[in-house]
Amino acid sequence: MNLKTFAFAALTLAVAVPAVAADVVFEQPAPQLEQQAYAPYDWSGLYIGAQGGYGWNQATIPGMDQSPDSGSFGAHAGYNFQSGSFVYGIENDFNYNFENGNETSLEWDASGRGRVGYALDSTLFFATAGVAAAGAKVDIPAAGKKDDILIGWTAGAGVEHAFTDNILVRGEYRYSDFGSKDFGPAIGDFEANQHKVVFGASYKF
Repeated sequence: MNLKTFAFAALTLAVAVPAVAADVVFEQPAPQLEQQAYAPYDWSGLYIGAQGGYGWNQATIPGMDQSPDSGSFGAHAGYNFQSGSFVYGIENDFNYNFENGNETSLEWDASGRGRVGYALDSTLFFATAGVAAAGAKVDIPAAGKKDDILIGWTAGAGVEHAFTDNILVRGEYRYSDFGSKDFGPAIGDFEANQHKVVFGASYKF
């Protein structure tokens, strides 16, 4: 190979290599999307709501034992704290009762309770207990009319589900023993207790 041939070959190679390199496209790999960690539902915070249900009531005065069963409608408010799956808090409620008996009735009931429960993500199983009160009324022609407030205790259990971050729906059973109170010599002691099933909805802030 003479010098001219060698020079021509070198020149051809110098031109061809950059041209081929220009045609090679290196694609950058697409960045991987970071997977968002799943966070279980947070039950902590303030909530308010309304509920309705039915109460199987028992009212007793000397010589008379009645069952002034009643439907009810009311409101509740509470605050939850959460530690892991353990949920605890306080709740107050007030309910107006209707369809009461003629001689004896529980016109309203209310409570202040503690709640403890176990959360399976957005479903909460809970127990509750505390102080209960009821507005008792007696209307007997031979003894007259009298109304007063009975104070006792209540306990129960239920389940609550969060359909969204803010909307909660619940079902609950409670037994309440409102104790007894002296309604005077013409009537005697008024005693009352109640079994109640309620369903409600709450808004959590």
